[in-house]
Amino acid sequence: MRKAVCLLALLSLASLSATLLAGTQSAGSADSPHMIEVTAKTFEFVPSEIHAKVGERVRIVLRSADRAHGLQLNLYPEGAPEDGNPGLVFDHPQDAQDDAKVEKKKERVIEFVAARAGTYDFKCSVQCSMIGHGHDRMTGKLIVEE
Repeated sequence: MRKAVCLLALLSLASLSATLLAGTQSAGSADSPHMIEVTAKTFEFVPSEIHAKVGERVRIVLRSADRAHGLQLNLYPEGAPEDGNPGLVFDHPQDAQDDAKVEKKKERVIEFVAARAGTYDFKCSVQCSMIGHGHDRMTGKLIVEE
C-alpha cells in the first residue's frame, strides 16, 4: 500500500512538472515572431497569400529562387486613406522604404508589427525580365485578421 501511495505521488509530481514545462514553452513561443517563408521566382511569389493576426510581430523570410527580386508591401490596408498611422509598423523605417531587395539565391528578413486588420497588397519591386511581360502579375496579399 505504501508503495502504491509513493508511486501515485511520483506520477502526480511528474505530471505537474510536464504541465509547467509545457506552459513555459508556450509562453516563450508567444513572444517570438510569426515566421512566414516566401519564395520569389520569375513572375510569382510562393505563397502569394499570407496571413497574420492583429498585434502580431511578423517575420517574412524572403528567398529568391532564380534572380534578383524585391518585396514592396503597402503599409496601409486596401481602402484605407494613406495618411495617419500605417497598418504595418517597422522597427527600422528603411525596411519599409527600400522595397526589401533580395539577390539571386539569397534571403532577406523583413520584420514588422501588423497593427491594423485588413488586406495589404505586395508586389515585386525589381523588373523580372528584360521584356517585362508577366512582371505585373508578381503580386500577393498579406491578410491581417483580428
